[in-house]
Amino acid sequence: MNKLLKWPIVICLILLTACSSDDKPQDPDNGNDPDTENPDTENPESKIKTVLKASRISGPAPLAVQFSTLGTSHENNELDTFRELGYHFTFGDPASGVWKFSNKSKNSQIGGPIASHVFESSGVYLVKVRAQDSDGNFSDASIEISVTDPDNVYTAENTVIISKTSNVSGAPNGALELTNQSKWPQWESGKRYLLMSGQDFTSFGPINLKKVQDVQVGKNGTGSNPIVDEINIERGRPSTTNWASRVVVSDLNSKAINIPNTSEDIYIIRGTNTSFYVGNTIEHYVKSGSANESDSMRFPKNIFMYEATNTSPTTGFNSYVLSKGFSMMGTELANPSQHNIRPKYTVNTFIGHNYFYNAGPTHHNIKLHSDGVILNEDETLAKNGLEGASRWIVVANNTFGDGTVQKNPWSVTFDPQNSSSAEGVHDVIVENNIFKSDFLVETILGGRNLTERGNSSSGEYKTVTGQNVNSLPETWDGPYYLDAQLILPDAPN
Repeated sequence: MNKLLKWPIVICLILLTACSSDDKPQDPDNGNDPDTENPDTENPESKIKTVLKASRISGPAPLAVQFSTLGTSHENNELDTFRELGYHFTFGDPASGVWKFSNKSKNSQIGGPIASHVFESSGVYLVKVRAQDSDGNFSDASIEISVTDPDNVYTAENTVIISKTSNVSGAPNGALELTNQSKWPQWESGKRYLLMSGQDFTSFGPINLKKVQDVQVGKNGTGSNPIVDEINIERGRPSTTNWASRVVVSDLNSKAINIPNTSEDIYIIRGTNTSFYVGNTIEHYVKSGSANESDSMRFPKNIFMYEATNTSPTTGFNSYVLSKGFSMMGTELANPSQHNIRPKYTVNTFIGHNYFYNAGPTHHNIKLHSDGVILNEDETLAKNGLEGASRWIVVANNTFGDGTVQKNPWSVTFDPQNSSSAEGVHDVIVENNIFKSDFLVETILGGRNLTERGNSSSGEYKTVTGQNVNSLPETWDGPYYLDAQLILPDAPN
């Protein structure tokens, strides 16, 4: 049973304009992403009209896709379809296996209206979702995802093998073989670069991928992951056109991964690193006004961290994120000096099936906030985003703590940093997580329309609400939905 703690509130003299408390979740993508509103032929009289959207509907494997049902409607206009409906996603990918940390099937996600999946094999996948209300009314929708074989996309002439020695065993026939190398080649769009497994490339310096599209960087062979220096995607002065997009980095062990500027559809798959930063340079340029293009700068969009490991002791965070369409799945984060992950500003976010532990003293496993209370019409625009609220976030099926006494007394926090900061968080669901260690407080919620349900702890599960909301408009202190009803629909037809 959830125990609610309401901490004292200090009166603040800062006055802010409040948004109407009657605001309803709207479709945040304005039709820019693929979506479907298929009528439910099995249930044509349903009170629910389910909308299913996908960040991408085609591309070479591995293809990471975020799915969303934002925009789903109910006959009862007073019902909040974000939190008052249950959703059951199936990805049509039964061979995808189970998550390492939650031990749940990768082929489905049950709960909130945002989910993500990585399709690692070619094929055509029919992704389905069922939306259901507390009375059992339901409606299904589906969307087709086409995944092509990377060997067919990156043919021999577009595949580059990089080796420090003469060994290129296992290289595809006809691939360009760069042997006895001491530096990186010129990175080009439309190419696949395979580093020889078991080799250490740190002397080559950072991998810098800037203004490239449709690129994969991975390993050749079945041995241990290649070791590289930093991996930088769009590092330096922000690109306002032709930025990096559709880039896959897989099975590399690196010092750090930096995606600091405008970029799109960037997938970090497996491998190890010591830090992961997204959108931090955009934040600097916009705040400092040091770039003439700051009015048009955009946050990184559709950034995925999948089954990576970041457990080496590090100064700062394991991960720091400003992004739209961010997904972190099956990742292990541990031993930072501060937070495991700090999403400073995120919209459309799925954090699921991860393992977070040993955050720094006085810090958190997840610390999520924002820089304002504006509900942006275009959440990718950085200038508005730095005054905007984080919104539409699902944190599900994660494990917090490793069973030992943790250095951090608080685990998950969706709340302003302090009572003098107006950092809005809106529309969040924290569900089905396991707190393996007993924290002083498992969940801190301070914002608007925040829900927790189905969470459990090794000790007594505890929630604090309204801790640092003094500088927020009054209507941003709740409502909070604690121990909310879990609706668990059957799989869609």
